Amino acid sequence: MLVGADGRMGRSIQLAASKTATVTIVSAVDLAPQTPKNADVVVDFSSVEGAMRAVDIAAEMGAALLVGTTGLTPKTVLAIEKASQKIPAIKISNSSLGIAILTRLAALAATLLGTEAVISIRETHHVHKKDAPSGTALALAEALTKALGKAGGNLGADAIESLREGEVVGEHRVTFAMEDELLVLEHRAIRRDLFALGAIRIADWLRYQPPGMHGVDQWLSDLLLRSSKA
Repeated sequence: MLVGADGRMGRSIQLAASKTATVTIVSAVDLAPQTPKNADVVVDFSSVEGAMRAVDIAAEMGAALLVGTTGLTPKTVLAIEKASQKIPAIKISNSSLGIAILTRLAALAATLLGTEAVISIRETHHVHKKDAPSGTALALAEALTKALGKAGGNLGADAIESLREGEVVGEHRVTFAMEDELLVLEHRAIRRDLFALGAIRIADWLRYQPPGMHGVDQWLSDLLLRSSKA
């Protein structure tokens, strides 16, 4: 595994990898010109520029590509999608298993409730976070919109509320407001290390997938399938 990440995330990923028997990090790189030759998956949590570099490296090596950098430009997203024609790739806004489960549950609730509920999303992060709404909130909104479309409903244009407070790691709440009841689904990240562990798990899964764009929901489905067979 080849990793490109900022200092804190890079250290967390290396620590998580050291505790995962099936994963070995062969190199941690920045924007340096040298390209390792023996990685089967490239993981990026750095910047828009770093993500573009990761795309180039993965395409050159024929390695799987996981991009966890948020706030990507359309050009970078297009580059990832183009690379996915030849390699397995995934673009994630959040690598938490809990968020994957929250997204699945929220979509299920939206499908069942349809037009019976007014749905809102509230995301809270630390004051240093640059993008708003968060990539995770946007991904939740996308999943809800898709589910509501099947049920004949829609998500309001102002459904997402973004808060920036202190050093909050990340909190996401989806609320379904109905006439006589309130359904609230919420996820709180306690430590940032959970994102590194999730990234390692997803990357380890991704390297065995065929070329194409993949999603966290596919990973979750595979986990559920394995659990049912256990």
